[in-house]
Amino acid sequence: MIAKNIKGKSFKGCVSYVMNETAELLEAEGVWADNAKDMIRSFAMQRSGRKEIKQPVGHIPISFAPEDKERMTNDFMVQLAKEYMLEMGIKNTQYIIVRHHNADNEHLHIVYNRIDNDLKLISVNNDYKRNIKTCKKLKDKYNLTYGKGKDQVKREKLNDPDKVKYYIHDAVRAILPTCKNPADLRFGLKKFGIELEYKLKRGINQIEGVSFRYNNIAFKGSGIDRKFSFGNLKKVFEENIKLLQEQAKGEQSYVSKEKEEAIKEPQVQQEQPPKVQSQTENKPEVHIIGGVKLTPEQWQILENGGSIYLEKINKKDNNGTFSSYVFLNDEKDKAFLSGKNPDEFVKYEKYEMRIRDKILIEHGCVTKAKIKWYGTGNFAYPYLWKNNKSDVNYKESWSDPRVQKSEKPEKTHTISKNLKKNQRPKL
Repeated sequence: MIAKNIKGKSFKGCVSYVMNETAELLEAEGVWADNAKDMIRSFAMQRSGRKEIKQPVGHIPISFAPEDKERMTNDFMVQLAKEYMLEMGIKNTQYIIVRHHNADNEHLHIVYNRIDNDLKLISVNNDYKRNIKTCKKLKDKYNLTYGKGKDQVKREKLNDPDKVKYYIHDAVRAILPTCKNPADLRFGLKKFGIELEYKLKRGINQIEGVSFRYNNIAFKGSGIDRKFSFGNLKKVFEENIKLLQEQAKGEQSYVSKEKEEAIKEPQVQQEQPPKVQSQTENKPEVHIIGGVKLTPEQWQILENGGSIYLEKINKKDNNGTFSSYVFLNDEKDKAFLSGKNPDEFVKYEKYEMRIRDKILIEHGCVTKAKIKWYGTGNFAYPYLWKNNKSDVNYKESWSDPRVQKSEKPEKTHTISKNLKKNQRPKL
């Protein structure tokens, strides 16, 4: 069981998103529930009593592990949702509980009015910590499945501060195998835009703690992962030094010269994204991009939909090297380069999408893009592509067009100003 607490400005946008074509309304309290328009009108009427509140919308997606799927009846999901709200102090207010049937894992959405029935504001102070505590309490109470580690988390669906937490986690994991001391780690994280601060013992120049900061959001090392407490980081530094010393003595050669020759890859072609090359015969799987051999941690980040920062990538003409962010396409068989963080957003026509989505589309790929849903602070995930490279407008579908290549994709269109408002969320 995983929950997120989101605040927003627009009930219209949030309710329209939640009440999509796969939605099943499980319970409504204090609102007219005949249709989405009536729900929006009900929320708006109560919200109008406190017009000075800028973010009256409360939105809580709650998802459950696949192992618990058979237990997720409508009644049980409503029970969990209501107990969650009670623990979080969400009471005496309007709400709807909606189940979605558009993903492999069972999940629901709670939309509630932060302006309660007495026109008091429902506080969200410390909701991040309270959310973690509440989810744990309910999982223990009903014996629900705990997650199987951070690698299973879908990064593209996270919002701050979880998004920042996992971004820092993936960055530290990617560069830690090359770090021999605290300075190496600090310098390496600068390339990801992450600031690292070491806490010193009072009166002596000795490190006793570490914290990470990105986009003005900070975490202690152990708050990201227990492995990232300074004590554990120090152990990794020592192990890396020992390994390098053994390699220098010739006692432990990581890869022989003959094997290195066997896994060399053609140089990066600027016109074509570099292919991901794998070598598995008689040794652990090795992945190479642009002549750079990836660590297992770096490859795991790419497979999970993240990005890494690589140095010394071969240029096309073999005249030197360069550095770049790297990410994969949806099929995980091609690597793409970006001078900027590919998870930053850029505007194009009606869309505000990630840089990575625009790069993939311009290279002829179909991708499940992450789109900022205008005016709500939430996101939509349509499939976008171009029929021809010269096209200005993107094609869009809410189902994967690659699944039905022999048929004409359903509900496919070019974005225009004439879309009906009740067909899909406004982008």
